[in-house]
Amino acid sequence: MHPLIKKILRPPYRMTVDFFHDCHIRRQTKNLAKLPPDKKRVFYLGVAMHSNLGDLAQYYCIGKWLKTNYPEHEIVELEAETVVSRRFGFLELFRKALKPDDLIFFQSGYTTQDLGGLHDEMHRLIATEFPEQPIVMMPQTVFFVHEENRRRTALACNQARKMLFLARDRISFEQAKAMFPDLAVHLYPDIVTSLIGKYHFDSPREKVLFCCRNDGEKKYTDEEIANLRKKLAAFVETELSDTTVSVRASELRKHLQHYLEEIFKRYSRYRAIVTDRYHGTIFSLIAGTPVIILKTTDHKVITGAEWFRGVYDDRVYTAETPDDVEPILRKILQNPPQSKTDNYFERNYYQKLKGLIESSILAKEEK
Repeated sequence: MHPLIKKILRPPYRMTVDFFHDCHIRRQTKNLAKLPPDKKRVFYLGVAMHSNLGDLAQYYCIGKWLKTNYPEHEIVELEAETVVSRRFGFLELFRKALKPDDLIFFQSGYTTQDLGGLHDEMHRLIATEFPEQPIVMMPQTVFFVHEENRRRTALACNQARKMLFLARDRISFEQAKAMFPDLAVHLYPDIVTSLIGKYHFDSPREKVLFCCRNDGEKKYTDEEIANLRKKLAAFVETELSDTTVSVRASELRKHLQHYLEEIFKRYSRYRAIVTDRYHGTIFSLIAGTPVIILKTTDHKVITGAEWFRGVYDDRVYTAETPDDVEPILRKILQNPPQSKTDNYFERNYYQKLKGLIESSILAKEEK
């Protein structure tokens, strides 16, 4: 399209997108007034809305877990932007819809942070407006650049005396314990790990996949990755991919199980995967494929990999530098794992999470 035409069409296009976006937020908000008063509910807030399969996999797993463990509850999903919007009276309608024994679950992921997005604002708002409500913060990465933002979040969330805060890596756990001394804080694995061991593939394996991010968290440049792939080409063919896909989020959510199982199946066709994506690591394990982890600019991926030590030692490796990838990869290709992947995290964590929630909330009520 000609640049001048693009320039002319951009404002009306933006106005149209904003109009339908506002309609969506208004509809989500007004639907709160239509909820029947006699039902138990779980309010699942901050649901994933973009085309990143890692975030959507968390959304998928949380939704399944809620339906399995709270079958008598109605699950009400709300986006972060709907919750923090002041335009359509969300807080007033939410307050009317919320009953004392209703549960609030927050979306898991990289959302307790000050790098952008609306989730941290949503956490603070709900914690301060509904401090007596049972709240579960599903496994979080905690990372604050600015100390004043850390203090602001700590002050707000500590008011929610019935909040259970789950941190998904050691550093996030240590930070959360320091920030939230008044809350129940537990170290808990990412919920997508509950799918490890569920699937078993007999795909013929060939090539090595590089699943690499293309955002501010990546540590190594495209040129460094390209040079590494050229080096490996002497003994194995490689491909390049990412967990962010070029499919609209609405389409992904509509057929989410299909898209996730397709990517698991695809990952099962590789001899090994090299990734700097946290969920690239987990997807590899779901597919039963050995994975080599590259460092990122923060602690999320490397400390998240600590969960797999002593559990999947024949499948998970960490490369301190790109130069470490070649010897690790040669070792994997010469001695690929033969056993099926165990469902360790589902068995030891997610089958027990409801009990932890109930005991944590009861403990808070007794104080």
